[in-house]
Formats: sequence, structure tokens, C-alpha cells
Amino acid sequence: MELRRSMAEFDPDATQAASIRAVGHGIVAELDAAGFADAEEVGRGGFGVVYRCLQRSLGRIVAIKVLTSDLDSENRERFLREGYAMGGLSGHPNIVNILQVGVTETGRPYIVMHYHPRDSLAVQIRREGPLPWPEAISIGVKLAGALETAHRTGTLHRDIKPANVLLTDYGEPQLTDFGIAHIAGGYETATGGFTGSLAFTAPEVLNGESPTARSDVYGLGATIFSLIAGRAAFERKTGEELVAQFVRISTQTVPDLRAQGIPDGVCAVIERAMASNPFARPASAEEFGHELQAAQRHIGLRSDAMALAPLEPAQPAESHPSAADTGGYRQIRFADSDGQRRFFAPTEQIQPESHPSGPFWPPTGPSPWPPPGVPGHSGPARTRRRGILIALALVVTLVLAGGGYLVYREASGPGTAGPTAQEASEPPAVDPTAAWRPVADARVARQQTATTVADGTIWVFGGLDDNGVSARQEGFDPAIDTWKAGPDLPVPLNHAMAVTYNDEPVVIGGWQAKGQNLTAVASARVMAMRDGRWVDLPALNVPRAAGAAAVVGDKIVVAGGQADGALVAPTEMFDGTKWTTVPNIPTPREHLAGVSDGTYFYAIGGRDLASDQNTAAVERFDPVAGTWATLPGMPTPRGGLGATFIDGRIVAVGGEEPTRVLSTVEAYDVVAGTWSQLPALRTPRHGMAVGAVGNTVYAVGGGIKPTHAESTAVSEALQVAPRKTQWAPAWRPLRDAPIARQQTATAVADGTIWVFGGLDNVGSTPKVEGNDPAIDTWKAGPDLPIPLNHAMAVEYGGELVVLGGWVPDGPNLTGKTSDRVLALRDGNWVDLPPLNLPRAAGAAAVVGNEIVVAGGQADGELVASAEVFDGTKWTTVADIPTSREHLAGVSDGTYFYAIGGRDLASDQNTAAVERFDPAAGTWATLPSMPTPRGGLGAAFIDGRIVAVGGEQPTRVLSTVEAYDVASATWSTLPPMPTGAHGMSVATVGHTVYAIGGALRPTHAESTATAQALDFW
Repeated sequence: MELRRSMAEFDPDATQAASIRAVGHGIVAELDAAGFADAEEVGRGGFGVVYRCLQRSLGRIVAIKVLTSDLDSENRERFLREGYAMGGLSGHPNIVNILQVGVTETGRPYIVMHYHPRDSLAVQIRREGPLPWPEAISIGVKLAGALETAHRTGTLHRDIKPANVLLTDYGEPQLTDFGIAHIAGGYETATGGFTGSLAFTAPEVLNGESPTARSDVYGLGATIFSLIAGRAAFERKTGEELVAQFVRISTQTVPDLRAQGIPDGVCAVIERAMASNPFARPASAEEFGHELQAAQRHIGLRSDAMALAPLEPAQPAESHPSAADTGGYRQIRFADSDGQRRFFAPTEQIQPESHPSGPFWPPTGPSPWPPPGVPGHSGPARTRRRGILIALALVVTLVLAGGGYLVYREASGPGTAGPTAQEASEPPAVDPTAAWRPVADARVARQQTATTVADGTIWVFGGLDDNGVSARQEGFDPAIDTWKAGPDLPVPLNHAMAVTYNDEPVVIGGWQAKGQNLTAVASARVMAMRDGRWVDLPALNVPRAAGAAAVVGDKIVVAGGQADGALVAPTEMFDGTKWTTVPNIPTPREHLAGVSDGTYFYAIGGRDLASDQNTAAVERFDPVAGTWATLPGMPTPRGGLGATFIDGRIVAVGGEEPTRVLSTVEAYDVVAGTWSQLPALRTPRHGMAVGAVGNTVYAVGGGIKPTHAESTAVSEALQVAPRKTQWAPAWRPLRDAPIARQQTATAVADGTIWVFGGLDNVGSTPKVEGNDPAIDTWKAGPDLPIPLNHAMAVEYGGELVVLGGWVPDGPNLTGKTSDRVLALRDGNWVDLPPLNLPRAAGAAAVVGNEIVVAGGQADGELVASAEVFDGTKWTTVADIPTSREHLAGVSDGTYFYAIGGRDLASDQNTAAVERFDPAAGTWATLPSMPTPRGGLGAAFIDGRIVAVGGEQPTRVLSTVEAYDVASATWSTLPPMPTGAHGMSVATVGHTVYAIGGALRPTHAESTATAQALDFW
């Protein structure tokens, strides 16, 4: 059984939970009085409840964590500390921000946070399966920056896991739930004893030792492993005792991911973070993050930026534990150029000027530092044996007593948010918004600069300031909204280009002034910033200014521009050694913008030497083929624009016309081939610096009048909503299933699509088979105890569960309607509590921690009742509004959706779509499908319900339609090459799969065909 269930069953204080429920109504009234309306419970734990509320004063939706039980003053204070102590983490883009900490009129503490409707990474994995490994590593880099920021304030998280990483509306990960954190100053936000989740807890902590920064690194490594694998490295096995799980975590090596095609370098970084010996791990979260970045670069990926807090002054910080606690040793922190370091030394040896140095400090392998008895050191065998005894005692205590705070940690519900805070003295983070927001202005007003992004910093070079041509180099760090200076260019330049190549900023071409002539000489010079100084690289073949440059793979591409009053048509490409002239740009122009998506170079807009000759041209260069292609033009022709590439889109910003400058911002989706409008700039301009960091576009400086008059230092940012994936133009064929069958049950677990029972071309079957889409291979699972058809299936609590269906009686395929619920546990099928009502041809899905079942038929009659399973019992809830069978059901993690179906015959198909809210126990009617149909399959992907196939009286359908939950609109997708009904439909990653089904109406002609539709 699960740890949570074990603790619930042995909880000695069941009255506490009852007390919490009893005061729920009172809490809603208290929150309303405090200015938070429409409170709706979205999560519950041992000591607290999380509500979704409308904050009246600002008209926004927030999450509020409320202390519900009447605890003593110590626990009330501890609850408030969870909010107050996170003030030092304010503003980090990958830590959830606290908006307010308060107490109601009756003295009940509460913490106000951003509301996260997309829920946590744990929910996403459960809903969509494992993440692509590049995405998981990207998340890991960002969380490493968040964790290091916490560590630098003296805060250990101690419970890092996918459930404690929430996703913003724009898909950014945010670390949350510091409810059991250790805060600098010696106090903790949770009661003493074991804290955290076993599967993500470092072995030394399970061994009874105090957590350290390296313990948090282990938790982050274990989290990244689970994102890639879709499961914890040491998840609890069914029926396994807690002691046995502890022994596995403490003694076994990390499971090898290389068999899944994960690069060796990535696996090695994760394995190092999860080393059983803490001193074999990276010494800090920052070090771990840089190792992840290096792995990204090594395999050709663009390394994600780490948002790190600024270093403290280089001075000793408060030690913890004290010298007395460590047998005469103290732990000392130093801040230096490499970041904050910690080391131990005998008390009498500590001097304020002591400063360990060298690239291998602190030691990464087995070391006498810290000495025995200091947290993080296993000590002699006697100490280790004592630790094991303590750990075993803790395990027993967990089972028998079930510390309330740990139940709370495991019981966080969908949509809950965890704490951080934002101090008024710090600049606000750029929140998801429908408009640009101001950020710190540049130090100098200038335009016609060169711009590139390196390690999360937007670097701006040269340009025209109010005194003429500039050689200044300055960088903007969005994570802390701060500017910094870099070495000036060797010569003043304007209208130059810049890229980051091999981790070095490179400035290319531009104009060198001569006296008052700002465009005196078009330069061919190429300069790289190396080891803090500018060095020359091979020069361009053709001098140019006001051109465009970007890095594609391992090459720099330069196109467009002008020299000596004429347009430059040749394109050039640099391979690290020499420049090669390649085919001319199709539309020669200057004052254009250039970006790269990693595969192609894109030239956007520009003009023919004057702003009354602007162009909307967008052209794409393929460095491999050496060819140009013409793409759909911008809606607004313009030169003097800036552009950047972000999340599959080219974002074109600002520009110049003869009598005005533009605030226009437009985005081109490179997959869909379509343009869309984005919010306009607050300050219209041209010739500005434009760059993207994370999911935010930044616009810096520029000219606010036509030509080169009146430069500005104004900077602003736009956080771009995640790109909605687009579907491929056609389905692709897969390897056929081993058996042709229809009316199967389907569920996804650990990235495998499992197909249960159904009707083959002989009759009903008990066969269970799984398809691994990553390698397009089938494997067999244990047969069902009985043949079943028209059953339902879900993945629940880490187990495959099959529900209901028809059990044949001789040739009668619908001989008996089943109420049986079967779970696959340790390779065997076991019975769970049966349904309240037998049903077949219904729909089921998991919402949060509950299974929802609706629709179906029994004994020739429709079943109207819906049922919900909470892990212990089935509860009958509100009837489905439109009774039907042969319907489909999906979940988005918050709601259950019933799609289509029929009234016992295919000439009575329905287009109904209805949504059930398990929290409220209510149904809602949504816009109907364009095509009424029963016998369809459905899957949920990227905010959409995809309805596939179906049956009509005289034909089967290849129709595929998608419902966008956010916009409440339907669209038509490419039809299946092979129409079918009664098929298995599922989502794994970014692909919808359709397997098997029937090729003719009724139950004739089953097929083994498998096909897939990719979303990009």
C-alpha cells in the first residue's frame, strides 16, 4: 500500500480530520471578510487547507493556505514562518511567490499565493507520461537556480519532488512548498522527526543524519530522473514494507536510463547528483545546474539560463551547527567569484580572512571533511549503525503515528500553490500578462545597438547615444533586474550585429564613424569576447552594416545589410575557421532582423535603404542545403525592427516608417506558418535591442523618433504565453498490434499504452498487451482473469486498473455485465471494491486522486449514475446529464469530460460533451462536437480533447476533432488514414495514438492497425 494510505489507516487522531472538515464553512466566511471571495477548496492536508479565491482588491484569482485546526501557539507560529521566512527568495522566476501573509479576524493564520491551475509536474507526468529528456534537463537547470537561491539565504528545502514543482500558466516550473524547510537561524517550519518523501530523500537523511545542501541536490536529481522515466528511481513497490524501501534507497545504484536512449552525459550528471555518498555529489545546487548546462551544450542543445541570487559580501556567515555541536568544528560560508562555498575547520583555525580556493574546493570525493559527527559525514561504523537504528525507528514511527505534517505533504491537491514571498524592496518579477511591463532602464540611452544573449544575460554593444557612436558594452540580468558593465569594444560601432558563438559574445560588422559622419566606414571586422578581452576572428568577406546575424548549429550566418550606400546581397557563413559566401538573400535589404531556431536562419523585414521602402519579407536559409525559401510575409512591413525566437515563434518588435516609429509586435509560428498579433510596446521605437530569456521577450533602448533622433533608455518585457502545439498534417503508420481487436480497454502507464481484452475476430479475449511508442514495440502482460469486452481502464496509484465490461456467455458476447474492478499488482490481477452498478461501454478517467466512471449500459438499459472511487470505496454521485453508452472519457487533472456516445444504437448518436467537477459534485454542459458519434475514442493533449473515429449506422468514421478547453472551441484535425470505431486511443508525450478497432459497423472486422498523430 502507499505511504499515505498506511499512515491514514493507523492515524491515531482521526478526530482532527473531522474537526478540519467541520470548520470549513467558517473559514470561507472568514476569508470573505478578509477580502477573498468565492473560496473553493482545492487541496487538504493534516494541518491546512488550500482554497481558490477571488482577491477582490485586485480582481485576481489566488490560492490561500489556511491553518484549519486549533493548534497551540508554537504550531501557529510555525505556520506563519513558512510565509515570512521565504522573503529572501522574493522575485525568483522559478520559486512561487507569496503575495500576502495574514491572520483573519478570529486569529486564523493564512498565506496568499499565486494560483496554479496547471498543477504540478507530478500531475503532468501522471496525466501525460514522461517528459522528453531535453525538457526535463531544462527544468532541472531552472530549479537548480531556484534551489541555490534558497541555499544562499540559509534555507534547505528538504522535500524536493515533482509534486512540489508547480507549473505557471506559461509552463515555467516553480519550486514550492517550503513547509518542512530548515530556515537559517535555527528554526524549522515543520515539527521535528523525519520530513520529506522517501523516494526522493537522500540516503544519508534516511540514515538519520541531518539534511545538507547536498541532500537537496539529491532530491533535485531524483526529481529529474522521475521526469524522464515517468516514475521515481526508488518508488515504493506494491506490498513492499517501508524498511525494504529504505534499504533499496540506501544501498542500490540509480537505475540506468541509457537503455531508453538518454545520452550518457545526461545520465552521468543525474547519477552523480544521486550518489549514495553525499561527497560524490555536486557540492551545491549551482554546481549541479552548471553540470546540467554543460550536458546540454555537449549534446548540441542551447543551455538554459540559471537565475541566481547575487552573491553576499565575502564574509563568514553564522555557523550552524555551533562549534560545541560539532566537537570543536564549525561550518563556515564564504562568498567568492565562484559562488558561496561551505567548509569545516577546527574552531581555533578559523580566521576571517580564510578563503579556500581552487577549482576542486570543496572536495567532491570521499574526504575527511567534514569530520565525524558533523552533519553530512557518515562517521565511523558505530555512528552509521546508530543511524540505521534511528532510521528504522523512524520508519516504524511513520507507520504507527503518521506525523500529520507528512500526511499534509502527501495530500496536496490539484491547483495548490506553495510558499515563497516577495519583499517590497525588490523589483517585481514579470508575471504572465496581456501587456508589456517596465523593467530596469538601461544605464545609457542609445539605439542601433548590437545584441545577443549569453548565460541568461542580454548584452548590448555599441550603438548611437546622445553623444554619437558608442563603444559601451552593458548586460541586463533579468533574474535580478540589474544592469552590469562589460569591457568596451576596441572601436566605437553602430548598426553592428552580435551573436553568441561557442559561449562567446561575437560582434560583427557595423559602421565606424569618422568625425560627424556616423556611417563613414562599413566594417568587416569580427570580434569575440574571450577571457575578459576582445580578440579578432577572421573578417567578413564583405563589409556590411545594418545586417542580420544568428547562430545555426555550429555556424554563424550573416545576411543583408548595406555598404557604401548600396545593399549587400551575398550571404556569408562562418564555421569557426573561415567565412564562406553562400547564395544571395532573395530580397536584398538592410535594417532587417535575423533569428535562428537551431535548424534555419530567418531574415525578417527590413528596407531598401529608406523607411519608405520597407518590406514585409520573411525568408529562411538552410545552411545544410545552402538554399533560401520564402515564408509568409509579416502583416506589417517595416525596417528598423528587432526580433527574437521564443518557444517555436519568431517575435518581431517595433520598427520605423517615414513619419513615425511603431509599437507593433507580431509573432510567426514556424510550424503552423501563421502570424498573430501580440501586445504592443508601451514605448514605440526602432533600432532597439531585443532578446529572449526563458519565456520572456525584452526590448531595450532604441530611437523614439524616425531616423536617428532621440534615443531612449526605456526597457520593457513581455512574458509570452506558451505556444499551443500544432498537429502534423497527417497521421503516420505504426507497427500493427499483435492481435486484431476492438472494444478494448486502454490505459497508459510508464509511457506504455496498455490494451486490455476486447473482441478479436474469434470472440472476447483476456489478452493484455502494451505498446512502447518510444521504440514502436509490443510486449505481453498478464492475461485478465476472465475475457472482457467493452470494459474501461485507468492508471491509478501506480497500478493498471480495469473496470466493468461484458463477460461473454458462450456465443453471447454480452452475457453478463460486470461490476468487477481489477488491479494489476506485482504481476497479478487482484480485486478492488466493485462498482456500485455493473456497466459496460462506459467511460472512466482519473481526476486528482479519484477514479470517475460515467455512462454505459447494463441489461439493455442506460446507466445514468456516475461513480467516484477514492481508493477505499465507490460513491454514487450526480447522474450524467445525457445518459448514453459507447462514449469516451478523459481528464485534464481537474475535471472529467464525457464525450459523445449513443442511446443504445448508432442511429441514436449524440454530440454531447459534459464536464464533471469531483470537488463540487456537479456536471456542466460544454459546446457539442461538430460530428455526433458513438464508439469513438478520445485523449487529452496540450489543453485539448481529441475525439477520434466512431460509428454511424452504415459506416465507420475517420473523423478527428479537437476541443480547446481554454477557448471552448472545436477544430478539425487530419482524418485517420484508416477509419475505425471501438479502438484504443491514448496520449503519450506529444502524440495521440489510435490502435485497433473495427473497420465496419457493429462488431465486424477487427483490425490490428496502429497509427499516430504528432503535435509539434
